[in-house]
Amino acid sequence: MSTPAPQDPTSLKTQALVDLVMNPRDLGYEAAAARRGGQPARHWYDGPAVVLGAAVIGFVLVLAYVHTHRGAPEAATVHAGLVQRVRAAQSQDSALASSVQTLNAELNTVRDSALSSTAGLAAQLNRAELEAGQVAVKGAGLQVTLSDPKAAPPTADQGRVGTVPISASGALTDRDVRSVVNELWADGAEAISVNNIRLTPTSAIRFAGEAVLVDFQPITSPYTIRAIGNADDLATTFASSDVAGRYQTLSSADGIGFTFSEAKSMKLPANTSELPRFATVPTAPPTKGTK
Repeated sequence: MSTPAPQDPTSLKTQALVDLVMNPRDLGYEAAAARRGGQPARHWYDGPAVVLGAAVIGFVLVLAYVHTHRGAPEAATVHAGLVQRVRAAQSQDSALASSVQTLNAELNTVRDSALSSTAGLAAQLNRAELEAGQVAVKGAGLQVTLSDPKAAPPTADQGRVGTVPISASGALTDRDVRSVVNELWADGAEAISVNNIRLTPTSAIRFAGEAVLVDFQPITSPYTIRAIGNADDLATTFASSDVAGRYQTLSSADGIGFTFSEAKSMKLPANTSELPRFATVPTAPPTKGTK
């Protein structure tokens, strides 16, 4: 009696893979489909489930629509009210500014009339207003301009998208603006403005983030510092100062923009900041046993 030769396990695996690719249908599924006569499987709850699902989806859509459109009139009313308040505040601000100009004109007329007989006092008052930056001034002077270097073109190794390299940030800070302003004061300037903001004895030049603040007003590069005074003296003294020498060196080495030139006539605006308030010592309350 002859026995069948054992099959190669490798050939069995190969045949199983061929059957899986050529005939992927499972025999159990084919038998179940034959028992149903080729009809898909159905249950008694299929119809109610479809209706219930459609009802739930419709209810959610209706609820979202109602909530969206119910809040729309209220939001529109709030927006309209805010717009109206902003416009009313703008109108009030314009009216107050016009009133301030009118009152200032009347005040100047009354002041000039009262001081017409005392020329020395009038000159002293005008000088005080000039030094306090409360009046616009016009005259010859010196103009100094500082500007950040031009940004370098982006490179492949600049970093991930959306980031700013340190080298691209502003090279000039409040310290640079202050150094030029202080040098001009020391050189004999009578009035100074930075980017058309008039400086006063109480003005502050600070740095916040990447912005320079002058009296809490942000300015950006280029920084234009204008000083009124003796133009020849200002130009000569400033050109020979350490400040000018430092920025001329930085201009050549780092590409910082630095120029200064005399001006025969320039006009500086008055400072519009609030007047300082002075603290007062409160009156001590009477002690017990005293009248």
